Amino acid sequence: MRNVTSVSLPPDLVKAVGRFGRQKGVSVSEIARDALRDYLYWQELEEARRHFTAHVQKRGIASELDLVRTLDK
Repeated sequence: MRNVTSVSLPPDLVKAVGRFGRQKGVSVSEIARDALRDYLYWQELEEARRHFTAHVQKRGIASELDLVRTLDK
């Protein structure tokens, strides 16, 4: 079952999305779903990166070379 959600967009974005959808043969809804999925994925990835960075910095790993040396031990 699908839920309908309203989103407020500036007119220039509405035009660009509509044009893109017509060119690619996809609906505005499909573009919005894909964009939201991508956004959520990248936000989760960024959160994991921040967590990992904090963790390795606590261990004194400041570079990729440091990480390789640590993993080789």
